[in-house]
Amino acid sequence: MLLAAALTFATFVADGRAQSTPLPSPVASGDWPDPDVTRIDGAYYAVTTSGGWAPTFRILRSADLRTWSIAGSVFRRSPRWAKDSFWAPELAKLPSGGYALLYSAYPHRRRGRTWFCLGVATARSPLGPWRDLGRPLRCTPRGTIDPTPVAAGGRLYLVYKEDGNAFDRPTPILLQRLRGDGRELLGTPRELIRNRVRWEDEVAEAPSLVRRDGWWHMLYSGGLCCSPDCSYAVGSARARKLTGPWRRQTGNPILRSGNGWRCPGHTSIVGDHVAFHAYRAGDFLSGRQLLIAPIEFAGGRSTIGAVSPLSGPAGTPTTFDDTFAGPKLAPEWEWPGIRPPGILVGGGLRLRSPLRGGDRPDAGLIARRLGGDKYTATAIVRRDQLSGDAAAGLAVVRGGPFSLADQAIGVVADAGSVRIWRRARGRLSTPVALAVPAAPLIYLRIEADGLRVRLSASPDGIAWASSGVLRSPVVETARVALTGGSTRAATVRFLRATLVEH
Repeated sequence: MLLAAALTFATFVADGRAQSTPLPSPVASGDWPDPDVTRIDGAYYAVTTSGGWAPTFRILRSADLRTWSIAGSVFRRSPRWAKDSFWAPELAKLPSGGYALLYSAYPHRRRGRTWFCLGVATARSPLGPWRDLGRPLRCTPRGTIDPTPVAAGGRLYLVYKEDGNAFDRPTPILLQRLRGDGRELLGTPRELIRNRVRWEDEVAEAPSLVRRDGWWHMLYSGGLCCSPDCSYAVGSARARKLTGPWRRQTGNPILRSGNGWRCPGHTSIVGDHVAFHAYRAGDFLSGRQLLIAPIEFAGGRSTIGAVSPLSGPAGTPTTFDDTFAGPKLAPEWEWPGIRPPGILVGGGLRLRSPLRGGDRPDAGLIARRLGGDKYTATAIVRRDQLSGDAAAGLAVVRGGPFSLADQAIGVVADAGSVRIWRRARGRLSTPVALAVPAAPLIYLRIEADGLRVRLSASPDGIAWASSGVLRSPVVETARVALTGGSTRAATVRFLRATLVEH
């Protein structure tokens, strides 16, 4: 029995009654890749890849699989051994008591180890407080990602992928004993399966296992996971014993693109449902969104819904209107883990850029997910409180899965000027000035229709100076951001920020 999937319910259970109406599609809008969903004490908890964003590994909670909210996070600050790129967490209840969160992260350079290592944090409650082991659980030259804990025969095991595709090598999915407290791997790994059929391309990864009707079932993903060139899909394999031999299901992949969605993958089995991520077809800017579909195991075979994700109305939205009243920043806001800004809320937001950001216009930033590629974002800045070269702005930045914020476009104001700036492949282009009269406040606006964006500024929110329509350099997984920078340790103040999706 898979620890993270030890639950029983019909279609889904809400208020004690079985429901048969379809779940929203997606259940949570915005970028929530590589989901793991677990039922604990009658509630559902989801954790997903954070990449370079902090707080690391947001914890979503739901009573019914339909409506989700951010209930916490695993790390406010990264563990000392890990640098960034926090991927594919798995939450599990431990036989020894309490909970473990297994994950992968890019380590600080030491002893030549520079690829993804396996980490673990433990807690008495799924909402923490979480304590990291303080060192990698496993760190090898070819990297370890996508861990999933499995209980079998009174023992605890870990199934994970060796990240060979990063080195033009095969990608075996491995099995290894895991100590009951989750804090040590035992023995040597054993290979269960590796990429070898055409649709899998260079990878077999993201295993999710469950035992049903005398069979072990493994869902796994293959193909290219990310970007508009993605080819991700989900296959199934089965075995009588956890150690194998494992045989692929005829008719793979059992979940693939269709019904307005692209590249579904990275599954998490939760009772009679399976969680996974997918891009909305034609919209890669909102990232890999969280979907849930029914799964059936019969005759030794796995079947997911209607083979392709179902289309339908979205669940938890990403629209907002934030006046930063305090006492805390709304949990939907995040920031780069390697460049955390200073944040103070109450009667507005005071944002201080870090020293490490230098003179970047977005040296300090906080950002939120987008649920679609058509939206209007606005911000109100206290221009009369900007001093020196300090500048406050509104931007669209790349949110992942790689190279955080190396693509961005925004509008920024200092005490004497307003400028449009653009960054592609990490290089900043020459800013373009907008003529905006002096005033105590300045209103900033971004109107987006896919990659077509219009950036504007106004002294009163009525008369706008505009850039005209520009092409955004952010082509995948965008976030809307409030920025402060253009000088070291710039301090800027926002009175309000809004997002309306169209």
